[in-house]
Amino acid sequence: MAVPKRKTTPSKRNMRRSHHRAGTQSFAEDKKSGELRRPHHIDLSTGMYRGKQIIVKKAKKEEPAETTAPINTDDANKTIEAPTSK
Repeated sequence: MAVPKRKTTPSKRNMRRSHHRAGTQSFAEDKKSGELRRPHHIDLSTGMYRGKQIIVKKAKKEEPAETTAPINTDDANKTIEAPTSK
C-alpha cells in the first residue's frame, strides 16, 4: 500500500482544491415575461419550455368559510314577549 513520505502542506492542499469551488450560474431573460430563468430549464413561473406548456399550474383552493351551526329559521322568526302582569 502506498504511503506518502511527507505530510502535504496546506499550500499544496489548497492548490489541489482550487477547482472544487462552485461555478457561477448563468441566467437568460425570458422573451415573453422578461423574468430571469436558467437556460435549458423550465420557467417555473409560467411552466413553459421552448415554447411548449410543460407544467400546468393548479388553481388555488379557497379555504372554506368558518363553519357555524345551522340556524333554525322557525326559531329565528319568533319574538320573545315579556310576560304580562295580571
